[in-house]
Amino acid sequence: MSKSEFEQFLSESFKEGVSFRELRLSEKEVSHLKSHYPAAIIRRTSEVNDALKKSWYEVHLSPIRKKPESLDSIREENSRLKRELEALKKMKN
Repeated sequence: MSKSEFEQFLSESFKEGVSFRELRLSEKEVSHLKSHYPAAIIRRTSEVNDALKKSWYEVHLSPIRKKPESLDSIREENSRLKRELEALKKMKN
């Protein structure tokens, strides 16, 4: 996959406020992702096991900050999750 194709793939994967996905990526694609989203949390969930040398990864583009949460921050997160759920429902239909 070319660099522009990969950028289009990322754009499609994380559109409409979606910030978490499980993606099958090569090491080169993970490096590219890290360079464009340095704050992202990327965790491999499988071993490389195919001819394309790709593994499954959990990708969080908007990681939750590790600080004590206030009631307002919990409400904000709930609102964000509701918007993300609605976007996913629209994509399904």
